[in-house]
Amino acid sequence: MKIEDIKNIVLTFIFFIPFTLLIFDPNVLFPYITTKAIIFRILITVSLPFIFYLFLLDKNPLEKLKSNYLFLSLVLFFLISSLSGFLGINPFRSFWGNAERMEGIWSFLFYLLYFFILYILFTYDPKIKKTIFYSFLIVSSLISIIEIYQYFTLGTQRPSATLGNPTYIGFFNLLISFVLLYFIFEEKKLLTKLFYYLILFLNLFSMLTSETRGSLLGLIFGILTFSFYYLLFSKIEKTKKIKIFTLSFFIFLIFTLLVFYTPLASKLPGFNRLNETLKNPISVFPRIFAWKIFLDGFKARPILGYGPETEPIVFFKFFDPKIYEYEAAIFDRPHNKFVQILVNSGILGLISFFLIFIFFFYFLFKNKDLNLLQKASLTGFIFAYLVQNFSLFDMQASYLVFFFGLSLVYSKLEYNFDKEKFIRPYIILVSGLSLIFLTFHLQHYYILYKMIQTSKDSDSSYASREFLKLASLSINPFLTEQAIHNTHSYFIRHLENGSFKSLEDIYILKEVMKKAYQKEPYDYRLISKYSNFLYFMIIIHYKNNLPYKSYIEEFQEIAEKSINFYPKNLELRVVYAKYLGELYKTDPKNFNFKDKIVKILEEGEKISPNYANYYFNEYLILKDIYYGLAKEKLKLAIKKYDFSKEKNLNFILEEAEKLKDKEILLEIVKIVENKKFSTRTQEKLEKIKSSF
Repeated sequence: MKIEDIKNIVLTFIFFIPFTLLIFDPNVLFPYITTKAIIFRILITVSLPFIFYLFLLDKNPLEKLKSNYLFLSLVLFFLISSLSGFLGINPFRSFWGNAERMEGIWSFLFYLLYFFILYILFTYDPKIKKTIFYSFLIVSSLISIIEIYQYFTLGTQRPSATLGNPTYIGFFNLLISFVLLYFIFEEKKLLTKLFYYLILFLNLFSMLTSETRGSLLGLIFGILTFSFYYLLFSKIEKTKKIKIFTLSFFIFLIFTLLVFYTPLASKLPGFNRLNETLKNPISVFPRIFAWKIFLDGFKARPILGYGPETEPIVFFKFFDPKIYEYEAAIFDRPHNKFVQILVNSGILGLISFFLIFIFFFYFLFKNKDLNLLQKASLTGFIFAYLVQNFSLFDMQASYLVFFFGLSLVYSKLEYNFDKEKFIRPYIILVSGLSLIFLTFHLQHYYILYKMIQTSKDSDSSYASREFLKLASLSINPFLTEQAIHNTHSYFIRHLENGSFKSLEDIYILKEVMKKAYQKEPYDYRLISKYSNFLYFMIIIHYKNNLPYKSYIEEFQEIAEKSINFYPKNLELRVVYAKYLGELYKTDPKNFNFKDKIVKILEEGEKISPNYANYYFNEYLILKDIYYGLAKEKLKLAIKKYDFSKEKNLNFILEEAEKLKDKEILLEIVKIVENKKFSTRTQEKLEKIKSSF
């Protein structure tokens, strides 16, 4: 086969990679995420034998790699991430990732191979850059049109086109905009250039309709760094540079004042949310607080971190309930790429990450084929990426554009192909690995597809056994998701409908939940779902006069293990005590957990003595068990609540009015006596005063 033919085969596969971003697959658990990732990996996998043939056929392939510091820095980042994963707290999850994000070491391997393929193609024939660009141009245009259409015609609040999240749209459009600038400044034909500008406008407008604050800030910083680079390295006179810079600064200042500090901002898509945040920054407090939680985790393992995809474990391990004062949010990502890297792979990971950009600029300055404006565009691209990632994280849409943007810095290299070179063993090895990878991809899709199909089946006997078959596969990266989203929900649905054919079906589902828990005993979601499952198993067996003590023991063992591992997560204590309370109310004699409930709850008070909601939850659990003690907990909650937030006042008044307790109601009135509230709340308070 000719070299050109092999190149064209690889080019065909790589050309279709951006089109994966258009995929929406309702047959899997996460329709916007999972199939995109699997198809991307398949396209990379089938390209590998061909690209390695081109690479190995060169007379000195390793010589090129030795001086390719940008690629080597990416390899270093990958190796450090891998090492942190294998030495981390959940190597299995770090390697495979999960169905919701489709990341992990396995995922990054394919992004690394994607970059390697682009490097070979672009250094062999730089004209291919434009071919791949056309692919991104088509896809970004389609996504932008869908996004704008949804914004104006469907009345969708912050639409997300085919990516499933408006922030992903903003990030994607942001990066594509700077890539477009790169090709605009390369293009000689006026009509083509105008067409690119039209697509640029389309992407920018789509970015604004996504109302992504980080993308807007990324755009501003990207434009500033573009201008700074151009002024710094252009050959115009120094006095002119100063004048242009001063004028640009004043235009930027006036624009900022007009857009962010006038009523105009509230009417412009994208700017409206940024304007709201500047006026009322409380909306970003939960995210900043989450950063603090993750950084506390980083301090405990600063060198290599905990491994990729372990952020939820770190979040709950170092959890601080104060975050709930701003928002009852759970973060499976810090929403900050730099904090995420520190948590995943420690300070070594962050250093290797920044090495990527150092060597990128090394190649940028070294490249003589790019004009000044193209170099300025790539500088803006990098800084826009970094600024956006200060408030987000990468996903497939950003990774594909990011690695394409990085690879644009390469110049043409001389390839001396030796057709007599004996490379057959290496090609057989790569082809064999590709077949293994392909098997994994197809198996992963089958598992995810089968999970959804099985959960729809009304025959509990068939479904339970199919769930068990999936759970028994030697490699099932998605067993946790299967247990949480499919098996548990299937169990609850059929339990409520009374449609289980036999108790054996329930036992089989329980086995699936147990297998998932044994594989990932520290997954917070799995702990909650499995505990709930065991609680119902106890109730089912108790009501049917069947042995239930083993389930109680297992339930208590899991609950106590979880609160010991996550001592700062008070919600686990509340759930544990709540289930014990429900069992006690079912049969106080057989489930005499009265004192245990009090002990579990009061130990939690020592961890966070000022968390008002915790005391209120204690009251809810204890009110039918220890009324006097429950009343004391309610009084403590009232003293600790921040009643400057009217929703807190209305919430507690509603519960206090049910008790019809004069002492508690008057205590609330006394605390808020000099505070101002809405007319409705004020009338409610006056009514309480007059009642007593």
